[in-house]
Amino acid sequence: MFKQALRSSFLATTAIISLGGLTAAEAQTPVIKVDPVLVTASPLGLSRSEIVEGSTVVEGDRLEQNRALTLGEALEETPGVSSTAFGPGASRPVIRGQGGPRVRILQNGIDTFDASVTSPDHAVTAPLFGVQRVEVLRGPATLLYGGGAVAGVVNVIDGKIAETMPEKPVSAEARLGYGSGAHDRNAAAQVTATAGQVVVHAEGFRQEANDYRVRGFASQNAIDQGIRGRVPNSDAESDGVAGGLSFVGDRGFGGFSVTRFETLYGVPGDEPVEIDMRQTRYDFRMGLSEPLPFIDQVRLELGGAAYRHAEIEDGEIGTTFRNRGWEGRLELTHQPIGPIRGVIGFQTLHRDLSVTGDEAFLPQTDTRTHAVFLLEHYETGPWLFSAGGRLERQSVDADAIDAGRTFTTASVSGSATYRLAAGYNLGLTLSRTERAPTAEELFSNGPHLATGSFEVGDPALNREKALHAEASLRKIEGDVTGAVNLFATRYSDYVFSQFTGAVDGGSGLPILQYGQTGAEFIGAELELAWTFLRTQSWQFGVDGSVDLVRAEDRRTNDPLPRIPPVGYRVGLNAETGLADFRVELQGAAAQARNAPTETETGSHLFLNAGVVVRPFEESDTVVLSLQGRNLTDARGRNHVSLLKDDAPLRGREVLLMAKVKL
Repeated sequence: MFKQALRSSFLATTAIISLGGLTAAEAQTPVIKVDPVLVTASPLGLSRSEIVEGSTVVEGDRLEQNRALTLGEALEETPGVSSTAFGPGASRPVIRGQGGPRVRILQNGIDTFDASVTSPDHAVTAPLFGVQRVEVLRGPATLLYGGGAVAGVVNVIDGKIAETMPEKPVSAEARLGYGSGAHDRNAAAQVTATAGQVVVHAEGFRQEANDYRVRGFASQNAIDQGIRGRVPNSDAESDGVAGGLSFVGDRGFGGFSVTRFETLYGVPGDEPVEIDMRQTRYDFRMGLSEPLPFIDQVRLELGGAAYRHAEIEDGEIGTTFRNRGWEGRLELTHQPIGPIRGVIGFQTLHRDLSVTGDEAFLPQTDTRTHAVFLLEHYETGPWLFSAGGRLERQSVDADAIDAGRTFTTASVSGSATYRLAAGYNLGLTLSRTERAPTAEELFSNGPHLATGSFEVGDPALNREKALHAEASLRKIEGDVTGAVNLFATRYSDYVFSQFTGAVDGGSGLPILQYGQTGAEFIGAELELAWTFLRTQSWQFGVDGSVDLVRAEDRRTNDPLPRIPPVGYRVGLNAETGLADFRVELQGAAAQARNAPTETETGSHLFLNAGVVVRPFEESDTVVLSLQGRNLTDARGRNHVSLLKDDAPLRGREVLLMAKVKL
């Protein structure tokens, strides 16, 4: 009853915010909100309000408070975003119920070159300790990065390669953090220095965490072992170092960076597995203004990495993954043709993946992708039109089993935004996209202990085709801001994996089979914020968000597996020059619409609170943060996770952080 009452209160509060806030906005002088530019949509420099679909920028204080070892965990507070939650060491974003290859993860616009698409127990090699911002992008601009990124693109942006001259000749930043839930200890530091037109950057971090705590027993396995109050084998440690050198001139820049990342983390489950992961990454990036009479900007990005991870069982290496890949991108922004501005580009991606050992469920595969893309914008009066297209050719070869497939895909997308009065934007987008199946979806055939399954691909899979429509309403100015997004996606030959109910005779593991079907996703996202009181020293506000998605197999009318339930959040903020205070309720409804082989997941409701203190008023030279999460120590499980029965959501914890910036 208590949880139901709180949910009802949330919906009522949202309605009150909408009505009362709009009335208050009429009575007060509007306060202009800063609308961040989406770097991922560059080189056209679009702001968030110009992107029709629900796009998000995580930076500043919000990024500081959400920094985590995994990208999925850091973005879980974003409406429409959940995570695979495969323990603290591996958590990949899931957007609107879709993950894997339908969500492209990038570092500064280039692939992460890891094996996170292969399986949810594999970490994304994009640690957040040196990151400046994270962008979640949807719409026509995603065609710059991949036609298969139907759900969206997540771009992690750092400052290893400077593109403009820093404001100060030398700047430095250091951060220390502690989390009580897993005795998480972390430290990070970075420094940037200039000499003439040369910019040098160096950074490093270290994090160690024990098994994280929960209330009671985490699973039946924990009961059998007599382990209470924590999730067995959920410890993690990681470290990384990076350096960058760049030259910044009047008409452009050029630079390179080298990054080393290592992590060792446990995967909870009946058969404990540890993953020892290492990657060395190299990046080169350059940009030049007006290189030719008809070209406004040219941008070249090259990246490559050597990646490997070992899955350790009972102290012995059971399976080893190796991935060597590189990607190149060339973008040419043409000079405006009247009101039309746009970019044409070329992209190539090579990925050589090998899996060896006792659980080599995938043969060695070579994936080659070549693409050309175009994105154009036309602006007239209050209207902004966008259109994009991408032609892509992908080949996947598995020489060890004398198999291979080649696909040619074409994707188009268009949107229209109408700027209404008083900072309102109304938008509509339509797209038709095609995605080629991945090597894992085509050629998997073997046991995978970390996921507790025997994975079986289908070499006869067809191209996946999707029709997508989305409508949005945004308000970006005044004391009341917010957005409403309504979307629907219909798939032909949708590729998905599902437990069949059968068990492999050799390994004794349940069979996880890839297949295709018609599918439909329908959903909505609501964000709303209202600054309802301002005094000379204080500012008070309330905000909330709700997201939901419904997905089903159009052939059987059964729900699709691992679709997130309705999620919601409501918070109260108080801000002054020296400190920001926040109290919020965060929760999810029960998920009873399940695939035939799934079980129901109950609802949960967490109480969070925090304070951020800046001892030097109006300055971020020193920032101190105290965050309390799940203060009532409630139980909760993530329906999207394959480990939901083994690894509940975190119990009560207190997070401390101190940052010094010079």
